[in-house]
Amino acid sequence: MANQNYFMGLDGFIWFVGVVEDRNDPDQLGRVRVRCLGYHTENLVSLPTEDLPWAHVMHPVTDPSMHGMGNSPSWLVEGSWVAGFFRDAEEKQQPIIIGSLPGVPNGPADHSKGFNDPRHNESTQLNSEGEKLYAFNPEDRNQYGPYPLGGFKDTSDKEKGNFSRRSGHEFAEVDTNRLARGEQSETHGALARRRKLKRSDIPTATRPYIPSVEDGSVLGTKVADPMVPWSEPPPKGIAKDAFPYRSARYPLNHVHESESGHIIEIDDTPGGERLHREHMSGTFEEWHPIGDKVVKVIGSNYEIIAGSSNVLIKGDVNVTIEGTKKELIKGDYILEVEGDYTRKVHKNERVKIGAGKSGGNLETEIKGNYSYNINSAVKGRVGKDQDVTIYGNESRTINGYFDGSIVGNYTVTSLADINITAKTNMSLKTVSGIVAISAGSNVNVRSVAAMKIKSGGVYTFQSVGAANITYDSTIDIKSSGIAQHQYGDAFKERIHDDTFLTKVKDKVDHSVIITSDTDDTVNGSRTSDIDVVSEITPTLP
Repeated sequence: MANQNYFMGLDGFIWFVGVVEDRNDPDQLGRVRVRCLGYHTENLVSLPTEDLPWAHVMHPVTDPSMHGMGNSPSWLVEGSWVAGFFRDAEEKQQPIIIGSLPGVPNGPADHSKGFNDPRHNESTQLNSEGEKLYAFNPEDRNQYGPYPLGGFKDTSDKEKGNFSRRSGHEFAEVDTNRLARGEQSETHGALARRRKLKRSDIPTATRPYIPSVEDGSVLGTKVADPMVPWSEPPPKGIAKDAFPYRSARYPLNHVHESESGHIIEIDDTPGGERLHREHMSGTFEEWHPIGDKVVKVIGSNYEIIAGSSNVLIKGDVNVTIEGTKKELIKGDYILEVEGDYTRKVHKNERVKIGAGKSGGNLETEIKGNYSYNINSAVKGRVGKDQDVTIYGNESRTINGYFDGSIVGNYTVTSLADINITAKTNMSLKTVSGIVAISAGSNVNVRSVAAMKIKSGGVYTFQSVGAANITYDSTIDIKSSGIAQHQYGDAFKERIHDDTFLTKVKDKVDHSVIITSDTDDTVNGSRTSDIDVVSEITPTLP
């Protein structure tokens, strides 16, 4: 019967120091194979890596190690020096690791001996089936190592034996991250890359200056707006050669760096307090000692907010987009600017109101002036009515021609004068219908040169009052038909020169003198038997 007083905890505490040689736990529990000093030989033939026991890794009390909660799996790499104890003091097949031990590696991993990372292209370790389990370059299998890095140890092919980290960390260097060692942090590959990729002199937008239309009382600049660039702040918020160098002072900067190069820094250096998170690609965010925050995305940036978003910016905002910007707002877009709103477009601008099925309106109110300068053509279309009310004056200058086409009526009403002046000709024409000119007072028609009035039909002229016709030169009147004149009162004619009356040969003079007010054609004298001329009743215009 087994001794009931002999069990784990009462069988003595057997501890060890060893080196991790394998972390590919088939059960994925975070276990590692560890070779223990004093208990195991370095001879890989006598004790190959695959025969080492799997050691559980103890997690801190802040890590529940259950149901995927906390940090898992444990993170020890091949080549890590560790300390632990055996749960089974006599058999020593159930090691538990309680911590890792940093130091200064003397050289790169020697794959030919135990207590080293066994992975290497020229590893000769064989398993029970005669396979070389560790004969590979870790980088060829999307792994990292071998650890410690940096060497050409026992390798016929020097290129295949050279391994390094992005940080530049190598053997013969303390295991503490360079980022945690003050000015030495400037030699870290990630920090050097950030300084190299820092953007400077990023251009910003400027207000347009339009002297042809700008209202000086509104903008008041009278000059083009100068472009003021901005630059990305330096990493850490200080220059590389800053003196004093207030950043990452040992041991106040707490650094976490993954194998691929993901980095987290919590720097408590007085005067240089920072937070820094960085992806191995170079994407990072950093909070500087004065509270500034720098975010840089090396690839594309995607942000999805399932709820609302509220942003308050107390200062200025500069946005420079080197590519194309697209915005889709499925709700309303409300923009309120308490200062000036300026817009400068270097190429074309296209605006469509009512792009949806229901259409839409454009409503604008300007309490000041509206000025514009268009150097080329203006084309427009109004589908329905256009109503414009101008409470002041309107002046328009057209350096070319003015051509208008109206399908319906055209009405111009002026409560004062209408003046139309043409430098050369003026035509007023209707295809069909009447041209009517009506004046509340006088109608003045004057021509400096000849004046021609031609009627295609009957020509009717009426003057309600007296009619005065004056010819400063010769007058020619010709009637191709019968000419009839009627005077309601006396007919007076005064001739200052000779009188000529020519009658065509063999034509009769039909003169009749009416002897009564009743147009008595019986009495009176006549020179022929023809009837008298009837009274003329003209058609009034």
